[in-house]
Amino acid sequence: MGSQAVIERLGTTRWSDLFAALFGANSPEWQRTLGTWAVLFHAEGRSNSELVSALQAISRHNPVPQFPTQFLDALRSELRRQDLSIREATEKSRLAELTKATRCYRCGDCGWVIGLPHVEFVSGPEWLKPRRTMAVTCDCGLGRHVHGKWTNAQPDPKQVMSFAEYECRNPHWQTHQELRRVEVAAEMATWEQEHGQASWKATVEAIIRRHQNADG
Repeated sequence: MGSQAVIERLGTTRWSDLFAALFGANSPEWQRTLGTWAVLFHAEGRSNSELVSALQAISRHNPVPQFPTQFLDALRSELRRQDLSIREATEKSRLAELTKATRCYRCGDCGWVIGLPHVEFVSGPEWLKPRRTMAVTCDCGLGRHVHGKWTNAQPDPKQVMSFAEYECRNPHWQTHQELRRVEVAAEMATWEQEHGQASWKATVEAIIRRHQNADG
């Protein structure tokens, strides 16, 4: 039997049966002990595959445990090692996602372009109040994938616009956003002229100054 077939067979074996086969734990005393361990591992949320993997590791120990207390300590140690390995792999994957280069700067690799002036609230170069926004799927590979999933959803297909379709409907979207940015800046300056600088803004600027002085 090949190694892959052995692994697949072990994966379907109950861990307590594998323990008994590997370590000759067939006595009534051992069966009672394995029963209490089963209750413990179930309470800890351990799966059969985790325990089988731990037992395989223990079978390669040199020396192999001899007494029930040694076996239990070895089992729990191997399970903790598995947990640590999974956490490290998860963290490594998370860091890799954070540091990998952005492929699509339009959507930031999320598949969606958000904050666009809603097509029902624009008239030529004017973005009408209440200036609602909308999201469309990007034209990058991920965006096309997302678009396909939404339009082919079962049993309730979703109507969603692609960025190319959006630009055909609203070619002035960049003008809308720039004018709105300028408008917000003017409104803020006007408010501060009349009421003074907002307290939160002064607090933020003070924090920034403290950090700049500390770095200096």
